[in-house]
Amino acid sequence: MSKKKAVRKSSHPAKKARKEKVAQAEKNPEYMVNIQDPKNLRKDVLESLREVIIFMQGYESFRQIQEEKVALFTKLKKEVSELQLLVNNKLRKYLPQGKLRAISREQYIKEEPPKVEKVEIVPKTAPPVEPVEKEMAPSDLEQLEGQLRDIERELQGLR
Repeated sequence: MSKKKAVRKSSHPAKKARKEKVAQAEKNPEYMVNIQDPKNLRKDVLESLREVIIFMQGYESFRQIQEEKVALFTKLKKEVSELQLLVNNKLRKYLPQGKLRAISREQYIKEEPPKVEKVEIVPKTAPPVEPVEKEMAPSDLEQLEGQLRDIERELQGLR
């Protein structure tokens, strides 16, 4: 009889295990850095975070004021256009039509205006208009204030 040839099995599973271990080692680097004064470093980081949050609060209030300003100007434009429509459409109906021509600015300056006795007119006081406050969910500003309080508590604990 002839001898059988010995066949070796390949070691593929062992190679896969090595690759997995190498991949895990790359994902989780295991080294440490020595920090001389960790409390002071943590304190500095928290103080810088506090300053950033204070700056963000200022920016948030500035942005809110800008939005209010834009809203007021759009409201003003709308009201002025309504007034112009009212004057042009309704008030002109009640005024008599004349055949007078417009006076140029130069003629107006040359002529002295007639002297008219001044009569004081006391304006009626209108009831004060209170701005309507919108109820909103906690805004970014309130969230920032909460974060600032947390950081300040941590700073107090470190001191």
